[in-house]
Amino acid sequence: MSFQSRNRFTIEQDLFATPAVAVTPPSFRQRLAVTVAVWRERTMARRCLAAMDARSLRDAGISPAAAAFEAGRPFWQKLGGLR
Repeated sequence: MSFQSRNRFTIEQDLFATPAVAVTPPSFRQRLAVTVAVWRERTMARRCLAAMDARSLRDAGISPAAAAFEAGRPFWQKLGGLR
């Protein structure tokens, strides 16, 4: 397991993290911007996964069937476990 997969950092964690100082809740526009950014990130991740060859998938420990299934999912669904 790689360092990145154990300690995934997302835009959602950064914006909605509980700070030590009280701040106003995010506005609708901010929440919308975060949602669109997450959807774009998922779309790009799935496109990259679909473009990987069998050797690269094998090196990452991902089965081709799991990669094909994940690449075919819609952008609004969370990324699933690939191993």
